[in-house]
Amino acid sequence: MPQTATPHGFVTKTLHWVSAALLGFGYVKGLDSVTQLADPALFRFEIGFALSLGAVFLLRLLWTKAVAGASRLPEAAPGWEHAASRVVHGGLYASVFLIVLSGLGIALAYATPILGGLFLGAMLGLHELALAALPLFLLVHVAGALWHKLIRRDGVLESMTGALPV
Repeated sequence: MPQTATPHGFVTKTLHWVSAALLGFGYVKGLDSVTQLADPALFRFEIGFALSLGAVFLLRLLWTKAVAGASRLPEAAPGWEHAASRVVHGGLYASVFLIVLSGLGIALAYATPILGGLFLGAMLGLHELALAALPLFLLVHVAGALWHKLIRRDGVLESMTGALPV
């Protein structure tokens, strides 16, 4: 009989889905141009959003590492699945933290003209790179969840969603 993943707890599920909602909102609402930061209200909102996103992901990372456990892969899952899970989750966190930090760097460079030029260009480049990488990691993450639902049928997807029909 194959092993079945144990469910994540309420806090872990909440942090996961709040993180997903914040990321979705960030992509939909994102700025078209750095010059939009000239609006003081938008500038404050962007900084607040970046700090909130970073805080939720930091809390999520600390919670899963210290309390809840990061993965629900069964022990008997192949080694490549465990390795892929670590790489994809690490890439998700790295991308989000790079987006947050580079976004705050962009805001700092915009507000401090002496930092413009090279610093602003570097922050914009890092921001764009992380914004391009994150959807790739998310796609692999979702594909992995579907792999576990449809092929492995080991309850890994359901550990985060609850029972789902086949």
